Amino acid sequence: MVTAARADSGSKKRIRTGVAISPTAIRAADIRLRSSASRAWLAPLDSPPTDGSVWSSLASALDDLARALGASEGVLSISLMPPLTEVRRLELPPLAEEDLQRLLSRNASRYFVNARTPQIVGASSSKRRARGKPSPVVAAAASTRLVASVRAAAEQAGWTVDSIAPAESAWAAGAIALWPAFAKQDSYALVAHEDRTDLLQIEDGRLTGVRRFRAGGADASMIADAVGPTARIGVAGSSGERRAISAALAAVNVTTSTPSGEWSAAAEDADVMAAQFAGTDVGPTLRTEGAVAADKASARKMTLIIAGAAAALFLAAAGIQLWGVHHQLALVRAERAKLKPQLSSTLVGRTTVDATYRHLAALATSERNAPRWSSVIAALSESVPEDAHLTAIRARSDSLIVDGLAQHAARVFDALEKTHGLVEVKAASPVRRELQDGGSTLDHFVIGARVVKPSPLEAATTTASTRKGGGQ
Repeated sequence: MVTAARADSGSKKRIRTGVAISPTAIRAADIRLRSSASRAWLAPLDSPPTDGSVWSSLASALDDLARALGASEGVLSISLMPPLTEVRRLELPPLAEEDLQRLLSRNASRYFVNARTPQIVGASSSKRRARGKPSPVVAAAASTRLVASVRAAAEQAGWTVDSIAPAESAWAAGAIALWPAFAKQDSYALVAHEDRTDLLQIEDGRLTGVRRFRAGGADASMIADAVGPTARIGVAGSSGERRAISAALAAVNVTTSTPSGEWSAAAEDADVMAAQFAGTDVGPTLRTEGAVAADKASARKMTLIIAGAAAALFLAAAGIQLWGVHHQLALVRAERAKLKPQLSSTLVGRTTVDATYRHLAALATSERNAPRWSSVIAALSESVPEDAHLTAIRARSDSLIVDGLAQHAARVFDALEKTHGLVEVKAASPVRRELQDGGSTLDHFVIGARVVKPSPLEAATTTASTRKGGGQ
């Protein structure tokens, strides 16, 4: 239950108070109620009207509650006690919240036993969903006329209704408050009443199942079968019935936890507990289709506002960043302008020297790596057989391709393989037999080879010979 005050649009404060309404009584829980340890307030009620008119005894009780709290207006979070609501676990196809609400509202009589009149429904889906399988849903329904009577009585007494939910949602929230480990583990909560025992299943901090058994320990074995021997179970509610069910479960080797700490006093009475934790979202909340659409529109509007604010902040940050970049760039340009005259002369001289060294290095490397084509051609002339002649020589880098004609191309191939300075000799294309002008035929060959880089000594000898021959 939320009991903190919040500021309204004016200077006044609106109070959020939790109440639990049954067919015969209303209970309220508020930190300002100091008459009991549980901060609870109780008033009797007449039976609710069946025609949707104002529930006069409820309106009168809410007037008394406002006087007891010393508040002229406030906000109510309401828990409806059984049998005013019906709560069931259903297996339904995976649906969006709006579609799920519409399905249950329009087919309430199909899913709820007591839905003989128009119903207002709510649903809470489990976080665990298996693909391709029905999704477990805890659904609640209450008569539209009853909900209208409750809202009309609250409005007549000056209250604003914030939410209406079944008591099971509040009990599940109370169990999580009593035993905080239930928020992260699969667990069960037993709520003991004088006429029955409610078993609530909680998974990942949400209500995922509701079952009812007989009061006390009459159905202890059935409860043990439902929860298993290792389940975490907390027991709240009427102290006498609570002790009875705990003892019966202990007899079948099922351990239970009893309330302790801040909320132990509220846990003594299921109605007080429902009022204390009203307004939580652990389980289903009763909402009309219009309310769902209004919430969706409000969420969409809030999303757009947040997105707009984020975009504005992003643009402002981008503008500031851009201004900072331009400012730093201007400072850098000014500094460079100061240094430019001092560096210009040094850079020109250094650039010229560096370029000269690069050219010399490139020429030296080229001279060292370039094949001595004069010696290669001379070696070819000596190696080619007398009956063969070359028609073309093509060279690129260290690759050499020769075209020619011969009586037997194989002899030319063998001769080139034995030529000093040539390696990887191979046919560049198939040998063709060609008819010559005199009527004879010769082999046309195309042979490729790689020129081996000469050793430093051979290169020096060749260079010296070339220079000597040039001088003569």
